[in-house]
Amino acid sequence: MNSKTLLRPLQKLKKIPKSSYTITKTVITQAKQRDNAVLDDNLEETSDIFSNSSPTFIKRIDELKAGSALQWPRLESHQSTLTIREFCERWKHLAPKEYAKEDGSFCIRGKLLACRVMGTRLIFIDLMQEGETVQVKANLSALSKTSEVSERDFQRLYHLLQRAVVGHAHRTEAGQITVMADTLPEIISPSLACLPRSLLNQGTRMQNRHVDLILNQKLQQTLRMRFQLIQTLRNLLLNDNFVEVQTPLIADKASGAFARPFITSSAVISDKKLALRVAPELWLKRLIIGGFDRVFEIGSAFRNEGFDANHNPEFTTCEFYKAFTDLEELMSRTEELLLGLAKAAHYIREERLRTLPKVYIDNFRPPFKRINFIPAIEFALGESLPDLATEDAEENIINLFKRHKIPLIKSPTLPRLLDKLSAHFLEPMCIKPTFITHHPACMAPLAKSFLDPVSNQIVSARAELFANNKELANMYEEENSPIKQRSNFEKQGKFRDIENDGYVDESYLSALEWGLPPTGGWGCGIERLVMLLTGSERINEVLSFGSLKNVVNLGKASSS
Repeated sequence: MNSKTLLRPLQKLKKIPKSSYTITKTVITQAKQRDNAVLDDNLEETSDIFSNSSPTFIKRIDELKAGSALQWPRLESHQSTLTIREFCERWKHLAPKEYAKEDGSFCIRGKLLACRVMGTRLIFIDLMQEGETVQVKANLSALSKTSEVSERDFQRLYHLLQRAVVGHAHRTEAGQITVMADTLPEIISPSLACLPRSLLNQGTRMQNRHVDLILNQKLQQTLRMRFQLIQTLRNLLLNDNFVEVQTPLIADKASGAFARPFITSSAVISDKKLALRVAPELWLKRLIIGGFDRVFEIGSAFRNEGFDANHNPEFTTCEFYKAFTDLEELMSRTEELLLGLAKAAHYIREERLRTLPKVYIDNFRPPFKRINFIPAIEFALGESLPDLATEDAEENIINLFKRHKIPLIKSPTLPRLLDKLSAHFLEPMCIKPTFITHHPACMAPLAKSFLDPVSNQIVSARAELFANNKELANMYEEENSPIKQRSNFEKQGKFRDIENDGYVDESYLSALEWGLPPTGGWGCGIERLVMLLTGSERINEVLSFGSLKNVVNLGKASSS
């Protein structure tokens, strides 16, 4: 991987980890004292470090010029270039103190994470590439035997942090695989900025995400886990003969879910307002109608709503649709998928991403607990729900809220009130993966419905998967009758609010007239999935550049 950044002067970097010490205690103490001597410098987290007119920045430029390092040359090829992962794998057999016996040397490139000065003749450098790290040992005495390296050249090295390395493999007495440099490490791409020791202020971190990624290994590993989980989910579906598709992000209506859309316009379609999609559902079901029996899409969705720990206006979903599938099969497939993802997360974490919390596979073994929506609510209330199909159902539920002293919500429509009851009584019961099933029909207008013999209410053939008290996936048997679907759309008109405009999607109804086979649909929020499997508490921790609020403020702290 090409190195992109040259970090701060050597004396101002992190101390060597205790497990990596390979020299005497006396020298270590001296190194610590040297490091402590610069703790009061201006490389802590201040606005100064992000300004290109600051004394720190100007001093750095002068140092680079003096060292003839203010240049960005083209990458030169080397006959034996290894990635850090290849290097560690090739020489993992070395015993402590053992040197590689192969002839010839190799080149390793990477981003410098830390550098330790031990006296005037020994430097330890930590390189990172693709999330893997390796230690480099540069010894002036050894370098002088293989190349013409003066003490002045060596001192300039640790002031400029040059870091493309040619050398041999060695395992230290402490057991750490190390590159023994044969030549003086070379500059590839200088950093004009000086890296701070840490970024503690949340606003500064979010506005300078690229710097935070350098300093915060857990953040970087969380994002690597995110991308690995997406690939794992994709492979699981592809292995089940699903076809990955892409559907429109912009259309004249944002249908498929009740949410306020982002409205935009087109320079070539001037007579219509356009909307970013809130869900790909109706497009994917059109593909089922067209003969694609198994389809899925992993992509962005947009909802013009608020921010909190679990929500961001731009997010990623995975939705799949499979013809001739019922709710039981959807729940069974969900259990298989989540177990497969948990196993992958466990393996990836153990092999490469050790800063992340452990994933306990046993927590994801099926069968998952199931909660029947209406009976569970009635048990918690100690009374039966009113008939939810009557005209006065909404008023009756509001009275129920008042009787039980449950705070009313804004825009108290019947679906929103029922959702609030679920959040109040049922979701707190969902620590381990749990299905909440058979929601009242008004809560899922795109789902098949039936008379539930247990509650004697009209309910949907639907299930939601919760884990850690958060909704993770939603699934149901799709309503495929154009007549029934029209009726459902029209009924939703009386629940009109800021998220539901009561729109009857005539285009989709027309598509249904061509015959949608009995179909099961499934949707999962990628961010929620990653949060669950990385132990992240907030959604901005699993987004590459944080929430929308962070994105629109990006770089403000670094402006001069």
